[in-house]
Amino acid sequence: MEKDKIGHNAGLIWQKIDADGAMSVSALKKLTKLDMRQIFLALGWLARENKVYFYYTKDEMFVSLIYH
Repeated sequence: MEKDKIGHNAGLIWQKIDADGAMSVSALKKLTKLDMRQIFLALGWLARENKVYFYYTKDEMFVSLIYH
């Protein structure tokens, strides 16, 4: 996957979380129609830019935005 596509997917995920609030990775998958590999690459991009915060429940990983 090329870098531009990962960046595009990161923007798509950021917009979804910004509009709807914190959500699980499985919810992101449903809303964005991206596969898990694409989601985790994009989340890595956002994490590297310090734009997301991850937290976990017993069964699920959640993502929220960090606003500076």
